[in-house]
Amino acid sequence: MRPLAKGDPRGIGPFRIVGLLGGGGMGRVYLGRAADGRTVAVKTARSELADDRGFRTRFAREVAAAQRVGGPFVAPVVDAAPHDDVPWMATDYVPGISLADAVHDCGPLPEQTVRLLTAGLLQALTAVHAHGLVHRDLKPSNILLTAEGPRVIDFGIAYSAADTALTVTGTALGTPGFMAPEQLVMTGPEITGAADVFALGGVIVFAATGGGPYGSAEPQILLYRTVHEEPRLDELPEGLRELTAACLAKEPERRPALPVLMAQVGAPGPYGHWLPEPVAVQLRRLSAQLGDAFSPDTFALRPSAEEPTDVPYDQLPTRTTAAGAPPRPPYGATPPRPAEAPAPPLPATPPQGQYGPTPPLGPPGTTPARLPHPPGQPASPGLSRRRVLAALSAVGGVAGSGALAWALWPDGGGDGRRRTSAGDTPGGTGNPSGLPSKNPSGQKNPSSRLPKEIRDKGRITVGSDISYAPMEFVRDGKPAGVDVDLANALGRELGVRFEFENGVFDSLLTGLNAGRYDLVMSAMADTKARQERRAGGTKSGSGVDLIDYFSAGFTLVVPKGNPEGIRRPEDLSGRTVAFQRGSIAGDLLKELSRKVPKELRLREFDSQAEIYDDVAKGRSSACLDDFTVAAHTAATHSGGDVLELVGEQLEPLPYGIAVGKTNTALRDAVREALDRLIVSGEYARILKQWYVEDGAVERATVNGGD
Repeated sequence: MRPLAKGDPRGIGPFRIVGLLGGGGMGRVYLGRAADGRTVAVKTARSELADDRGFRTRFAREVAAAQRVGGPFVAPVVDAAPHDDVPWMATDYVPGISLADAVHDCGPLPEQTVRLLTAGLLQALTAVHAHGLVHRDLKPSNILLTAEGPRVIDFGIAYSAADTALTVTGTALGTPGFMAPEQLVMTGPEITGAADVFALGGVIVFAATGGGPYGSAEPQILLYRTVHEEPRLDELPEGLRELTAACLAKEPERRPALPVLMAQVGAPGPYGHWLPEPVAVQLRRLSAQLGDAFSPDTFALRPSAEEPTDVPYDQLPTRTTAAGAPPRPPYGATPPRPAEAPAPPLPATPPQGQYGPTPPLGPPGTTPARLPHPPGQPASPGLSRRRVLAALSAVGGVAGSGALAWALWPDGGGDGRRRTSAGDTPGGTGNPSGLPSKNPSGQKNPSSRLPKEIRDKGRITVGSDISYAPMEFVRDGKPAGVDVDLANALGRELGVRFEFENGVFDSLLTGLNAGRYDLVMSAMADTKARQERRAGGTKSGSGVDLIDYFSAGFTLVVPKGNPEGIRRPEDLSGRTVAFQRGSIAGDLLKELSRKVPKELRLREFDSQAEIYDDVAKGRSSACLDDFTVAAHTAATHSGGDVLELVGEQLEPLPYGIAVGKTNTALRDAVREALDRLIVSGEYARILKQWYVEDGAVERATVNGGD
């Protein structure tokens, strides 16, 4: 919590605002006090979001969902005004620590605490389901541990049958590792309360072991494991294992109903001393700080060095983590479990509940619509090589066109308006690059080439699968990476803002063709088939033009100093090499192993983090990976002092910004703006910032791929 700054409000609705709890991509959350002394958390929306009619509809839906749920284990809505100039919602505030932070800081919880946690969560879910709602994102960061028991927060994506008109078709919402299999199947049945029961099982595993039910890996790997593998429950106390396994059943109809679970776990409470002492100490410290906030004197609190400076509203008062995911240690690396109180045994086989028909997951080995093809099976023709590299077609639990959207203001100005270095607002004539008004080809400023409808609305909508660090990914709840910074720079040149919308990679060109996006910027390989919109030999749509802005292939990564003198793929003969399971890099290494004098000793891993750690520790001589990922990881892994890239890139391909074939005005404006960035040096600065300068192009080229 922080003191109020000069621009922060002193009052919102009937509440006196006394401190800032945090903020994120959606807005800010303030600590407030009602006239009767009640403490509240007031969530406000950013001004530019408030101007969006669709956002107001979604915000009003969130308010309505939260207002319908009550009980001691949920955060009730005190007041709200979704249609005010600045929409806001106030919820009752009780000092609490997120389950994610409690486990991260203090280790797994004792069995009796987990049992009391489960009992309270069952009461909360019963209150949610009683109103026809499904929470759909129950996870450790959405659960607060308070002195009076657990509290479930964030009904922002709560769903009911009455709200189907407001749900984006083909969109999955949730968090990998806690989402139920049916949430990953786009053509499956409607999501029911059984999905929350599945998430509850994952929460129990996390609380008791410090890790998720499917280990620790990239989101896409967790999604795959959720559908195709059994949960990892060996570390669970025996008294919780059977119940948790039942909650994590693949088929919704096999999961226990809430009343059955409540009968097995027992009544909630008493919560007088339910938390282990390390967590209770943190909670007492937080309560004392909040008490100081209402002293008659000045606001005395100051953030410590360990306190966050900017946290998403849905994780308050917790620390924020990349992409909103709770920090988890590697599976198996569990901190010592605190002393456990005795707990009554659970029945060996919990009765099964009735939550509707089984979703069409198909026989073992088949793949739902959203999930990556299983390892060993060919990828669809439309996939980019780097997507196959990660064995993905979706990431992060939020997919589908328009599921997430961010507006990028080129200077990140706090007042929501873009300013160039000359102080101009969108549509002005500032020249932030310092270049003459003519571009390198002798044409006038590229902003004049923009189609009138884009100039009028002042923004360009960008489709992107925001899942590929360092090109485009989510960091601290916002898009980041090469593509994002480049879009910012292009926006300054063109006098407009770029709005990113997250979508499944395979659907981006379809969205472009349908007019949902003005262009696509997602490290998309420029190929003739893609230019002509060909898939399986069939042409669809009018095709796209690709403005090539980067080049990348595969590269070798070795320990710093290259102790084994590896320079070329042939030098890997007889050596141990790491790669990611199901990737093209693995296929290339297996082919190489058949050609070199001595067979390669190949080590497969599920995540890139495991690959680079293996090379850094000297267990493998090298790894083969996508250049962009390798360059960024080598420069940032353990301070950049343990890994390095060697040799030339293998099979490099250009990456292109996709624009509709008929939209030549936008294509030419973006191409010329990119050329200006190259000439000014801004382009090189952006690539260097992300350690991928070796992928630079000399000039913007249209359709340069083969």
